[in-house]
Amino acid sequence: MTRWKKKKRTSKQQAKQQRQAEIARIRQERGWKPSPPGSRRAQEELLEDMLPLFPLVDDPSASPADGVEGLMMALLASEGLIEEPEFDEIFIDPMRCVDTFVEAGEELGIDPQALSQLPEEEREGTQMNMLEMTTQRLLTDELRQDILDALSDLRQRLKRAGKREKVAQAAVVQSFLGESESSETWPMIGLVQAIVQRSLAAGFELYEASMEVLEAGDLDESDTPLTLSERLAKSSTAQKANTLLQKVPGLGRFLEKQADDIWKEGVDAVYEGDLYLGLFTSEELEVGFDIFLTTREAEVAQEAAAQKPTESAITEEQGKDLITRVDDYLTELFTPVRLDQLRTRLNFILDSSDYERRWMAFIMMLVEYMADEEAVENEKPFLIHAFFGEMRALAAAMEEDVED
Repeated sequence: MTRWKKKKRTSKQQAKQQRQAEIARIRQERGWKPSPPGSRRAQEELLEDMLPLFPLVDDPSASPADGVEGLMMALLASEGLIEEPEFDEIFIDPMRCVDTFVEAGEELGIDPQALSQLPEEEREGTQMNMLEMTTQRLLTDELRQDILDALSDLRQRLKRAGKREKVAQAAVVQSFLGESESSETWPMIGLVQAIVQRSLAAGFELYEASMEVLEAGDLDESDTPLTLSERLAKSSTAQKANTLLQKVPGLGRFLEKQADDIWKEGVDAVYEGDLYLGLFTSEELEVGFDIFLTTREAEVAQEAAAQKPTESAITEEQGKDLITRVDDYLTELFTPVRLDQLRTRLNFILDSSDYERRWMAFIMMLVEYMADEEAVENEKPFLIHAFFGEMRALAAAMEEDVED
């Protein structure tokens, strides 16, 4: 896949002029005035911060049009604000950026390969259209609020540093984006586009790296399936990844959070039965049923003696006892031989095409985690969730057989 490249300055200037005209049109239709939402004092403070952009303040001979021009240029040329530390943590899912960018191109009848073959002027215009379409689709309410909060923090820090011009620019962007009716112009603002561009560029880098990891799986001549770490070690991906993390602020933190979300979603899916991995045998699961019944025996006997109906749900105390018993059983179960069998199963799953694409990242993480020498102890919460999930799946299957 051809990597998306930044446009030349001349093309950027032309694009800015076009976007300036569009923003001016929308501004005129909607009668936009730089007045932010919030308290009266907050509005006054933001307006005061914008004053350096109004030439009438210092130059009575300047025309109102000069002030409008200054506001528009502050908005369009705001991409440089992304270099400020307040925006280091604002990141969009890089792979989603790539997918959305490619989808936008497909709707315009262009794929990434064909894009590079277009004449320069047409290519840059198409890229701009694709970028604006991508930005519009990726702008969630949460992302918008993160950007506004970062602008507010930036403005306050710059004020303390006495940087009036940059304060004014941040104030204008915050005011313009803070209006609920200005959402259609968000993709035209330099800062917003810079955030998407950064995430998009990282997405293409990660895409190339992921392809290299998958290809590295063929480099081992032994019969032992490669773990993710081994695949990384046998390629130059690790070095590329480290370089990318250092080059792109916020990417490392974003990927860490994303990994946490992927792991939680996967564990929940395994427990709920939405993702069945088949890590335990039916005999092992039957032991789990015995543990469950044993845990409830005392209470069932007491309820029977008191002639009370037996409750179907276990109590909190029973639940803790059940987890402790299962924990002990799994510790005993996973001998080195049994752990190797589980690892073989996971590698088989990773190499198969029987699972939905959305689970593959979780499965790759699971393969890596279970490759650790202390996997049984470190990943006991996952093993317990998986054990209960497969017990429930087996119970449901047995109930269906009885009904049939």
